Amino acid sequence: MINQLSFWKKCVIAAVLPLSAAHAEIVIHGTRVIYPSDAREITLQVSNSGEKPSLVQAWIDNGDAQSTPDQSKVPFMITPPISRVDPNKGQSLRITALPKAAQLSQTQETLYWLNVLDIPPKPTSKNQKAEDSDNFLQLAIRSRIKFFYRPSGIKENVEQAPEKLQWKIQDNSIEVKNPTPFHITLTSVLQQQGTQRIDVLPEGLMLKPFSSEKIILKTANSQKMTFTTINDFGGRIEYSIKPL
Repeated sequence: MINQLSFWKKCVIAAVLPLSAAHAEIVIHGTRVIYPSDAREITLQVSNSGEKPSLVQAWIDNGDAQSTPDQSKVPFMITPPISRVDPNKGQSLRITALPKAAQLSQTQETLYWLNVLDIPPKPTSKNQKAEDSDNFLQLAIRSRIKFFYRPSGIKENVEQAPEKLQWKIQDNSIEVKNPTPFHITLTSVLQQQGTQRIDVLPEGLMLKPFSSEKIILKTANSQKMTFTTINDFGGRIEYSIKPL
């Protein structure tokens, strides 16, 4: 049995690095994972776009980006948790809900995060001494995407959720309310300023179910405002804002 903790002790993990500084060879096929509550299991594909084999470690956390696989206490299991993926090959990760998943809310989505750690092969050198074989620096890159547990009992259509957002102007800000049981990710909110469209939400925002957030505007002009969301398939869709 492979000791999972040994990987963490011998690797420098680049959880948040610009693509110019670190490039993951392991590619996740998808930008988010949806787990319907009535599914026995779902499958996520990963592939190796590099020229060398990689070791892949996958786990789910409840929002703590610093947590490690052995600290994960979520009601889901990934099989295999650790696997070798050869160059230009793929690996299917099976995700299964444990019995405790039945205790999650059945009236709204629950958000988790799925982690995929790309561990490159151990560096080798003809001049390396045997006693130094365990002393090396290894850069492992972690990818982290959203994992939504979606109750099958929800009758509302997730595709129509963005259109149900309620917008209200308040002085130099606009409040957005999410009256739906779904998480809605806003990637931008564009406001017309002269001949330009200014993004007043450059860092994006995720609205939790039945929550509201306030966004600071650049000007008092609330005409011709739009927002962009991400759907289940990773596509971006733009909508017009119609303040109440």
